[in-house]
Amino acid sequence: MEKEMIQELARRLWQAARGGTPVDPEAADRLDSLELAYAVENATRELALAAGDEVIGYKIGLTSQPARDAFGAGQPAAGHLLAGRLLQDGQPLTTAGLFEAQVEVEIAFILGEALSGVDVTAQDVHHATAVVAPAFEIVDSRWCGGARTLPMLVADNTNAARAVLGPRVTPPPAGLSKITATLLTGSRTVPGSATAVMGDPTAAVAWLAGHLHRGGARLEAGDIVLSGTLCPPTAISAGDRLVADLGELGRVAADVG
Repeated sequence: MEKEMIQELARRLWQAARGGTPVDPEAADRLDSLELAYAVENATRELALAAGDEVIGYKIGLTSQPARDAFGAGQPAAGHLLAGRLLQDGQPLTTAGLFEAQVEVEIAFILGEALSGVDVTAQDVHHATAVVAPAFEIVDSRWCGGARTLPMLVADNTNAARAVLGPRVTPPPAGLSKITATLLTGSRTVPGSATAVMGDPTAAVAWLAGHLHRGGARLEAGDIVLSGTLCPPTAISAGDRLVADLGELGRVAADVG
């Protein structure tokens, strides 16, 4: 019955992410552990692969202490990135099929070398990274009313919906923890800092390497990693112009349709 529950919940969340009906929170009554939640997330990934999509990397959520506190989480959460949901800088961003979309400002890492093990350090991440880029992550919950628990969040691929990568920066600069960000959307200005991402975004990627290792996987060369948001998640809607300035890392922009 547990396997059937995992497959059924994964199917409903995956269909909701493709423009279907949001999932009633009552469907999560038996989703009472992170182990089950990650099993559901993995099942949604398999559905995407079966439909012809490709996993191109990962996203890290709950990288700030306030975000972890909101879900009673002791550590961040991880999700996967799909090629079909990645946009390049300047491509139009449509909110069609999304429920309550929000934008996050992130530093994307593109690895040049594999990373594996529970003892990966921030320095290891810096050496293994080929490219960094300013990025947007668009997050959205497929649960009706949003995720109420940590397992609900994780099962829904940690709210991953879309991603936009800005101009690549190589070699990656040292001291990414010193990066500050300004998000402009409409008349709003939202400040942010890389220190909100576990103190240093490279530390978040190191955490991800350990998380994957414990699950029998690893970060591979070529993987894209969205390391966590520098700015508080901000609601977006059609007609918005999004611009994020990350100082020496440059800008990323998107028009919301």
